[in-house]
Amino acid sequence: MLKLKLKNCVHGKGVFAVNKINAGELILQFNGPVIHADKLPFPYCAENDYYLQIGPEIFLGPSDDLDDFVNHSCDPNCGVIISSRTTGLIAITPISPGSEITFDYSTTMDNFWWEMDCACGSENCRQKIKNFVDLDAEIKERYVQLGIVPDYILQKLTKCHIVNPPEPSCKTEPIPFLDRMIFEKMFFHRNNNRISS
Repeated sequence: MLKLKLKNCVHGKGVFAVNKINAGELILQFNGPVIHADKLPFPYCAENDYYLQIGPEIFLGPSDDLDDFVNHSCDPNCGVIISSRTTGLIAITPISPGSEITFDYSTTMDNFWWEMDCACGSENCRQKIKNFVDLDAEIKERYVQLGIVPDYILQKLTKCHIVNPPEPSCKTEPIPFLDRMIFEKMFFHRNNNRISS
């Protein structure tokens, strides 16, 4: 049985693996209340406000459970999977006992006005946590291929990629690694591209 533990860490508190976790394994579910963006606290404080974007203008609020304490990393071992009914966290790499469970907060962020300094400590640390569109193309490609980019972001990327010239709402340059056919295949068949254990 999968076991997780809340422990003190450099970021305050974090979630850690007790057992070995295989890539593709579901680690936990996010269970907070659904909240519209205009109900988010202001000013927003990432250390105390636990909100996860799950759609355009839609967030999950605090659950008072382990999912509130999963920290960010620019080199994460997990990713968020959002469906119409549930929001879960899956392992994208094998995770050893005692390792901290992390995901890249930017993978779910779209038109979110909040950003923060990053001190994740990874060799690939980007120094800032921002919207998905602000990531380098190589990072976007990896996350899309892993199947951990939510549909509301994929839909926007698809629109920005195939419309020439891009619409004013597109805040990203066209993505060189995607032609229309490949991207639509990734989008419509993304469940087949996810990591499996």
